[in-house]
Amino acid sequence: MSEMTTVTRGSQITLTKEVREKVGIAEGDKVMLNVIGNTIVVAKRDPSVFGNIEPFLPANFENVLKMFRTDSRKRLERLGIIPPGTGKEKSVPKEGES
Repeated sequence: MSEMTTVTRGSQITLTKEVREKVGIAEGDKVMLNVIGNTIVVAKRDPSVFGNIEPFLPANFENVLKMFRTDSRKRLERLGIIPPGTGKEKSVPKEGES
């Protein structure tokens, strides 16, 4: 199905009743505009698509995240930012010092 529509002075386009009914678009619905080259594809945004998906994060994600945020010492040691086992930062030489 193809239909021609006109862009108004306010840069708006009108979707005909036939098109809206075929796709199931009602007043207030959100639509997505995808630009592909010089083509614009209008698609109905359907929030129910995400309603029945299974969680993809592990059950203990909050605990893992908390651990990463609170104990960065091992990561800093591994990156060489602080010396291993000291928990102290490396001293950075000032200008002119070696």
